[in-house]
Amino acid sequence: MLYIIGIGLGDEKDITLKGLESIKKCDFVYLENYTSKLTNAKIADLERLYGKKIIPADRSLIENSNELLQKSKKNNAAFLVIGDPFGATTHVNLLLEAKKQNIEVKIIHNTSILNAIGEVGLELYKLGHVTSIPFHNKDIKTAIKVFNKNYKNDMHTLFLLDLDPINNRYMTVKEAIDYLLRNNINKNILAVGCSAIGSDEPEIKADKLENLKDYDFKKYPQCLIIPAKKLHFIEEEALKLHSSAGST
Repeated sequence: MLYIIGIGLGDEKDITLKGLESIKKCDFVYLENYTSKLTNAKIADLERLYGKKIIPADRSLIENSNELLQKSKKNNAAFLVIGDPFGATTHVNLLLEAKKQNIEVKIIHNTSILNAIGEVGLELYKLGHVTSIPFHNKDIKTAIKVFNKNYKNDMHTLFLLDLDPINNRYMTVKEAIDYLLRNNINKNILAVGCSAIGSDEPEIKADKLENLKDYDFKKYPQCLIIPAKKLHFIEEEALKLHSSAGST
């Protein structure tokens, strides 16, 4: 049996009861450690609560998933994903490959950035195409094209920022804004910077895009939102809560 388990965004306690019970049944527990990071926990914290040795799984191990799948054929194995299991297409590929090999799979969902971002106060129904900004973005225009299309259609744009947990490198809101300004996005447009969404102490700031560069977001991961042109009055009220320096 292969268990694909979302463990949430904050710390080791964000695991669901169903997820924890499933981990207890497993002989092998892998943690995907390249698409995100827990805000307030390390592998040792997970091991203490889960009572299992955790094997870090980098991109190559999952994209060439033979090791994990072979262990799932004769044992119970868990694949832990920060957030929800299917926030990254790599994990869909793992599911498909397991099905091809007739491996029984149980999926246990959890909170992801795609629903936790509702804490900002913007309507999730108005989120357009979600896009990402990579570290090496000099000639990359995909995020700009996505934003322009979303903005034209009066939808919110969520920018996910690149990260490299293995090398402890995380893109900042400031770096993301620099990229947008270099690509001629209006410096006076309203934007919302966020860090540690899903944790007990998230940071949320709303301001003009250029001004937002001055905020010091201390936690990771970080993300950026540019809201739609037209906001519902409830959305406007929610963003006002985050508009002054130091508010969360």
